[in-house]
Amino acid sequence: MREYEVCGFRVMEYDELDSTNSEAARLPQEELRDKTVILTYRQSAGRGQVGNRWESEPGRNLSLTAVLRPEGLPAAEQFAVSMAVALATRDFVARHVEGCSVKWPNDIYVGDRKISGILIEHTILGARVGMSLCGIGVNVNQRRFLSDAPNPVSLWQLTGRELPLGEALEQLLGCLADRYRAVGDYASLESDFLRFLYRREGVHRWESDGGERFEASICGVDEFGRLVLLDAEGRRRVCGFKEVRYL
Repeated sequence: MREYEVCGFRVMEYDELDSTNSEAARLPQEELRDKTVILTYRQSAGRGQVGNRWESEPGRNLSLTAVLRPEGLPAAEQFAVSMAVALATRDFVARHVEGCSVKWPNDIYVGDRKISGILIEHTILGARVGMSLCGIGVNVNQRRFLSDAPNPVSLWQLTGRELPLGEALEQLLGCLADRYRAVGDYASLESDFLRFLYRREGVHRWESDGGERFEASICGVDEFGRLVLLDAEGRRRVCGFKEVRYL
């Protein structure tokens, strides 16, 4: 393991890990101070949302977990961490390509293709957020995707240019440092989150977890991070993660 600092983050770089989030969870709590990053360029079992795998060719992409300890952040505002991390990752991608958005709750899309996945696991202490493990995977230089994921894309595929991973890491952590400073300003983060939300405009087709298909527009996101939709019948629908999917 090598240790160094980038943009105010303490980076712990490993030759290979099964999962950066899993490694962060295994480390002693006292080692995980605020703005610690667990990084590897070879991740054998990257974790996505609800048990999904995250495909990442060794030596081609960014795979990391940022440990954040937002001082005094109320547990009721824990979605502020998700918004800050998603917006920071989108900011990084937007340095290189246009058409970047945040697909609720926190995937990063370019057009209709997924370039980054984020997995956030919170520890709540009483009424406050104690610690957030923010797993971030960004497709940087991967040229081919072999899994059955429907729509992955990388910066290399979009630009035709290799981006050195050290440079990519510095840019991403710089963006994260900027957004993390605003984690206590929920309204400001929410405003940008809604501005960059995927399919924010127009009426789109959706499917509920019960199989119902309907058309609705996005009204916003509530204080718990749930997606708020307005369907074609004028009904307001509040949807938690995995309770609705885009069609």
